[in-house]
Amino acid sequence: MRSPSVLSTAALLALATVPVTAFDDNIIYPQQQKEAFNTTEIPRAPLPWGKVNFLHTTDTHGWLDGHANVPSWGADWGDFVSFVMHMKDKALRKKVDLLLIDSGDFHDGGGLSDSTSPKGAVSDSIFENIDYDILTIGNHGVRTGAEALNVHHNLSRVFGDRFLTSNVDVKENGIFKSIGNRYRAFQTRNGLRIVAFGVTINDRGRDLSNTEVYSAGWIFEQPWFDEAMKKEIDLYVLVGHAPTYAPCLDPKKDNPLVCLRDRIRNSTDKPIQLFGGHAHHRNFTCYDEKSSGIESGKYCDTVGWVALNDVPSPTWSGAKALLGDEPHPNKSCAVGNQGDIQDIPYLLDRRYLDWNRVTFAYHTVNLEGDTSNPSVPASFDRPLGRKVTDDISKARLLLNLTHFLGCAKEDYCFNCKKVGQDGNIYELLKLALADTVVKKERAHLARVVLSNDGTIRDNIYQGPFTTGDAYAVVPFPNRFQYIANMSCHDFKKMTSSLQAKQDVSCIDDGDHNDSSVINEEGHGSQSQSHLELRSIFDDRSYHQATFSHKPEQQNGEGKQHSPGYTTHDALGNDGDDTLHSPVIEDERYMKLFWANASFPNPSHYPPSFDMVFTDYLAKRILDALKKTGAPYTEKDVISYMPRTYTSRDVLVDYTARNWDHDRKNCPIRKPGER
Repeated sequence: MRSPSVLSTAALLALATVPVTAFDDNIIYPQQQKEAFNTTEIPRAPLPWGKVNFLHTTDTHGWLDGHANVPSWGADWGDFVSFVMHMKDKALRKKVDLLLIDSGDFHDGGGLSDSTSPKGAVSDSIFENIDYDILTIGNHGVRTGAEALNVHHNLSRVFGDRFLTSNVDVKENGIFKSIGNRYRAFQTRNGLRIVAFGVTINDRGRDLSNTEVYSAGWIFEQPWFDEAMKKEIDLYVLVGHAPTYAPCLDPKKDNPLVCLRDRIRNSTDKPIQLFGGHAHHRNFTCYDEKSSGIESGKYCDTVGWVALNDVPSPTWSGAKALLGDEPHPNKSCAVGNQGDIQDIPYLLDRRYLDWNRVTFAYHTVNLEGDTSNPSVPASFDRPLGRKVTDDISKARLLLNLTHFLGCAKEDYCFNCKKVGQDGNIYELLKLALADTVVKKERAHLARVVLSNDGTIRDNIYQGPFTTGDAYAVVPFPNRFQYIANMSCHDFKKMTSSLQAKQDVSCIDDGDHNDSSVINEEGHGSQSQSHLELRSIFDDRSYHQATFSHKPEQQNGEGKQHSPGYTTHDALGNDGDDTLHSPVIEDERYMKLFWANASFPNPSHYPPSFDMVFTDYLAKRILDALKKTGAPYTEKDVISYMPRTYTSRDVLVDYTARNWDHDRKNCPIRKPGER
């Protein structure tokens, strides 16, 4: 079975052309995607509103159709559109500011973005329905020059001076030019004066020939930066596709987001608010009493909320005092403060919202029904939101993303289960690699099939598993190559050189249990406290753990909360908008692993076998072979599977062949179920 075919841009863009006026208010149109389930868990309290407020998204990666099997994240982009429109109305009534922020990475993750050519042909048009005030590009926007140009010509031009790339260029007609604006100086509706910058990390996987990502040090030398710093402003807003916790020790090579903050702080004591990304988790960082940063999850699982109070401004024309019954910001980043909160002039708060309709309605139009079974009133859905949801439904059908592959009888996750246990997604991938990556004319020969932890990008959740889910779990289409008849001893030395934590015992030497500890790119092995497996930053000194290991939380009726984010950050333990029981993480999986197949004796490696691997690993494998003196070179590397068969097809084929196909008897895990 194949992954869905890539369709033409023209055919797909037609999905976004249905006018809002074509929708009849008397007809019930889709509200989230029809396969999705609404959560029954409501937020713990209303949001704290300040005079300046922010809604923040990051690392959406094309996940605009929502998570059908996870009620906490069941909403789609149309539901988010309706939520944003209600929140803007609420800000108008309160006479305060609400700004919309995105920190980049629009593709490489969901089938809605990745199954078209170019990536984002449809998903970008859907994404554009949120009227962002400031946004930037992510590292996945510069993986190829073609994709960077596509962002430059489309997303950047749609958002105009609000799309900021202070340190990112793309080559067009032989000339490097900024993908978006370098900075933005503007006044909010209520007169607050803001200067904003947008930066991105320098990803080693980018297109080095056609894109350029400059250091923070380069930014500081530019005339436009001096121009921006001379503006009369009240607040700096720094949007970065970079973690907020990774420090700046050297502006020429370190985290550009934090380096930019440090440089601005050295020049002024004005408030600075950072919005980070790339780390794929929830976190809040305090730098000093008037500068802080938030990260807001990934894959449309989180909406970040930041509320600032009393940002000094001589041009403010909004509310003099906060209106409404909602709480007000009452926290501070002031170091060592033990006094009365009234003595602190700059107060703030943050919240991490689960991405579902119940959450969105609770904070805007209120819910119907009782707390054990809440429902979303019809007044929540705006015509534009319904149109976007309908466009998503059409696109998913056209792209074959709803095709049922099989039923997942349990969750398969990164590290909530130990190595070797059922429920560990990499153990599932091993089975799939052994079952599907087979060269027919060599199927009878022993083989090992190597992969790496970065192959997997998301969990599989209990319930129906579709082609769209398969795109999300394995978004990178790597081809399979092999070296024929590799000596077991050479393989053993190579994997040892790569510090692979998997036993190799060659049948003719009696050697057993040869394993070594995975090394974090030379920094020592340690488990991570969040699900991101790809962070380029190894210094965790600013990092606050995303998941805690507290006892299971229960509400007043004794109902267990569903597993999810239980965040501890620089402001404490009350950032999560909805209470969850913690996700228990045992250990990080090995960076390099492999599946064995067609072994004459399953417990021992034969004297020689085919070594199969993805082209992504080819250079690393050849370098290790050379280092150990093994007699293999590039000339020995041959295509193993047809070029059309990639790592993205492995789970599609395996689940279609081996999982139960009774969709009607394929329940998801509901909130509170264990």
